[in-house]
Amino acid sequence: MNMNSPIGGTAFGAFDGDKLVGFGVLAHMIRGYDNDSLKIDLMYVTREYRRKGIGSLIMESLSTVAIEKGAKHLYISSTETESAVKFYTSHGSAITSEIDLELFEKEPNDIHMIKKL
Repeated sequence: MNMNSPIGGTAFGAFDGDKLVGFGVLAHMIRGYDNDSLKIDLMYVTREYRRKGIGSLIMESLSTVAIEKGAKHLYISSTETESAVKFYTSHGSAITSEIDLELFEKEPNDIHMIKKL
């Protein structure tokens, strides 16, 4: 598959029995000024399962795959909620000054962050 194709990605899910309680998706399209970033497309943990390490395990899994694919950074376009921003910053992400304009145009209220891998 072409790494610059918007189709494709890697997904991880967390289950409690048969119930999906969390998931994360890593896009395969290379981004960033240095073409060294992959974007976290989706990341979510059901409210009652938060603060139990599920999000951390998903983030670690997404980071591992990104490194295997040669990325040096994760690009995160996060909802502007305090809990989401705190989660990403607690995992080494910081607000970026190099905003991806395509993503900004789609979600101008998002907080744009970068995580060094």
